[in-house]
Amino acid sequence: MQHTTEMDPNLRTLAATLDGRLVLPGDADWDTARMPWNLAVDQQPAAVAIPAASADDLRRIIAAARIGGFEIAVQPGGHGASSDLRGCILVRLANFDEVTVNVDERYARIGAGVKWGAVLARLAGTGLIALAGTNPDVTAAGYLLSGGHSWFSRWKGLAAHSIRAVEFVDAHGRSRRISADSSAGGDAELLWALRGAAGMLGMVTALEIDLYPAPALFGGKILFPIEAAAIVLDTVAAIMAEAPDELTIFMGLVNMPDAPMVPEPMRGHSFATVDVVFVGDAATAGGLLAPLLSAAPVIANLTQPFDIGHLGEVAAEPTDPMGSLDWNAAVTALGEDGFAPLIEAFAPATPAGLSMVQLRPLGGAIADAAADATGVVGHLDAQYLVFAGAILMDPSRRIDREAVFGPIDRAFSEMTIPRMVPTLLSPGQDLSAALSPEVLTRLGKVKFAVDPDSLFRSNRRLPS
Repeated sequence: MQHTTEMDPNLRTLAATLDGRLVLPGDADWDTARMPWNLAVDQQPAAVAIPAASADDLRRIIAAARIGGFEIAVQPGGHGASSDLRGCILVRLANFDEVTVNVDERYARIGAGVKWGAVLARLAGTGLIALAGTNPDVTAAGYLLSGGHSWFSRWKGLAAHSIRAVEFVDAHGRSRRISADSSAGGDAELLWALRGAAGMLGMVTALEIDLYPAPALFGGKILFPIEAAAIVLDTVAAIMAEAPDELTIFMGLVNMPDAPMVPEPMRGHSFATVDVVFVGDAATAGGLLAPLLSAAPVIANLTQPFDIGHLGEVAAEPTDPMGSLDWNAAVTALGEDGFAPLIEAFAPATPAGLSMVQLRPLGGAIADAAADATGVVGHLDAQYLVFAGAILMDPSRRIDREAVFGPIDRAFSEMTIPRMVPTLLSPGQDLSAALSPEVLTRLGKVKFAVDPDSLFRSNRRLPS
């Protein structure tokens, strides 16, 4: 059933009773409130709630949703936006902005609206790291609850497994705290589900996560000519086959847009790129990277020692909202032609709109089957996660997905498995693209136990 504010006076009542705000269609800031970070996803919820940092406001939203027949979709920022959200109250938890770091006990407490940049700034100078991802503008809670593939995941596992406690308001309006120390029975199963099930189980207000000692960090971006792509990718693959778990290298091909945001010498040109993070000193990192730096001419080498507060500068991803489309795959192994099919597919797809392809080597703690017991996102038995993206300078532009991503898809078609970190799924994909049938069945049972009426809708839904 499609709702309108005229059809359901409960939204007007909710607007009057919230300590925070309810933004409705027709309000001056409606378009700003409803749009996610990815501007290519045109969300049309029934209302957007921006509650005060109180469980009472969340209970008011739940009551209004139940009476009015709405679903609730929690979306702190919208990097993972997936659908139009018709029939939903969209909840923005920006006011849950607590960040505290306990250096002695090595954990951080993070409110649901806090972005990774704020967490990393608090960690600066502590000698501790969190399992953060590539973009400082992403909210930590959304990333962690959806799995989280981190720069440090080869070393310490997927980020969801660093969650030690979750505080949330459930579908019945109850404030709950589930922790690794106190969970037993049903609570243990709920904690397992929260480590990867995102927002389908309740409105999370705060998380506590483990921190890890890392006295030295080294990393940055290295840029090569596109003509050197084959030797660059082959060399990175050889390095990672023998690398310690403390080393992570993301490699790929990028086509810079001809746009003012790109430095003029790089506009409209393609490059081979490498992003590096190493937990250790510069001398050791230099030895590991030496074969790469001598393999091909280097256009730019931005690697250097850095503090955790600057982690977001390594990938240097856009932080302003923008439109984008993407494609993903988990690749078990390369074929006998290695990276050649990918390189051959890249150039023909760039005129259609392809902006980048990135390969993330896995292994290490990511491949440890012991993770299956502690969270929805268990181990990944794949060699690479592969992503392709198309940046839409005009979010309303319609592009031919087959022309953009078809060549890349065919380059890997015989080497992929239906697994992925949910954080990295594309708009429109449900959890069947990330999790095994057995895990989906188990997760469905937890969902029914805590939210039998399916009040909460996650960006990444269970398959119907």
